[in-house]
Order: sequence, then C-alpha cells, then structure tokens
Amino acid sequence: MWIAVAVLAAIVVGAMVWWFRRDPVGRVAGDTGNTFEADMDLGIPAEAEPAFMEGLRAYPLRVGGRRGVLTTYEPPRLISLHLLADAFAARRDAALHDPQGTVVALIAHLGAVERPGVLHLREDWLEGEVDGMDRAAFAEAAREAVSGECPWSADPAIGALQVTVRETNTMMLDLARVLELYREAREERPEATAGELLREVMPRLIATGGPGLTWTKPPTQEDLRIVLGGTPEPA
Repeated sequence: MWIAVAVLAAIVVGAMVWWFRRDPVGRVAGDTGNTFEADMDLGIPAEAEPAFMEGLRAYPLRVGGRRGVLTTYEPPRLISLHLLADAFAARRDAALHDPQGTVVALIAHLGAVERPGVLHLREDWLEGEVDGMDRAAFAEAAREAVSGECPWSADPAIGALQVTVRETNTMMLDLARVLELYREAREERPEATAGELLREVMPRLIATGGPGLTWTKPPTQEDLRIVLGGTPEPA
C-alpha cells in the first residue's frame, strides 16, 4: 500500500512539473505572474539564491517576495519563502540543475501538510456577512485588532491575512479560523461590538500560536511584543 501511495505522489508531482513548464500563454487570462523581489535576504548560500529566484519567477502563481510569503490558489496555501528556500538549498546540485522543477516539487511537498511556515486556507470561509461585515470588512477588522502600524495585506477570496513585523518577519493568519473563534466569542458575549470581540480573539490566537496562525520565520519575543502591544509571556 505504501508503495502505491509513493507512486501516486510521484505521479502528482510529475504532473505539476509538466503543467508549470507549459508555455505561459496557457495561463489564466489576467494572470500577471509573480512579484518576487531579488533583493530579499533569504539566508541561503549565495550560489543557490539565483537558481532559487529563477525557479520562483517561472512559477505562474503569485509570490509576495517583499513579505516573504508565497500564495497558491489551487489549493489555497500560504508558504514561507524562507522555509521553501531552505528546502531548495538542501537539494544542492539537483536544485541548481533544475530550479523550476525543484521549486514546483517542493511547493507540492511542503504545501501538502500544514506545518510551521505553511498555512492551509479555505475559499468558502465566509458566505454573505457576519455582524454586517463581508469578507473584506472582516479582514480589515481583524487586522485593526492587532497592535502596531505594521504593513499588512489581505486576500479575502481565500481568507488570508498577512502582517509584516519590522520588515523581517511576517505573521500569516487563516481568517476562517479567526471567524470560528469570533463566532464562539459572540455566543458568549452577544452584546459586545465586533471590535471588542476581535481584540479578545486576535491576541489570544497570536499568544497561543494557532492553529490558524504561523510565521515566515520563528517569531522573536520582540515580534510578539509588537503585534500583541505589550510584553509577551516567556515561551
């Protein structure tokens, strides 16, 4: 049985490699490729970084290089570029000889299981509204409940929220699970405002580290202090 599963996994990865090597004209209309920035510090050997960027630029889904996050849509995932870069560098010569195939295979492998640096999302996370908020309004309200003036972005279509701390680390949140916590809090406090509930839910989620939350790199005490607006408890 294990052999059959391994063979099936190899077939899936091989199919992905073939698909992403097709002519770019096969992309969905309006797709503009990725936005990976070459000056990002990935912390990998200098000889591996150009090949890694080559593989990323060939990947036809959006890559947020500035915030260190790769976003995929089929299926919806947020993947730390630092995690991906480390895995790429570990492949050594194989990665240098086939950067595009290596990137595709690693995205399939790393994205298959939720782990530190990988967040699984859901497109159907909110149908209609909750307390008068649609997807975009809920995403903005959740971000406002996080302390600080950190750069942030949201993708309401897949329930993704990203908050970048000190330009070196990005906190990634699954709004579907934030919404679940919000609804639980609403049942306990029906009279509270949306802002009050989110100011309870968000710090608790951040302090506990998820599920539904991860970072592009392990957060420092200073990272946590910034997003929590105070001094976090020692880990």
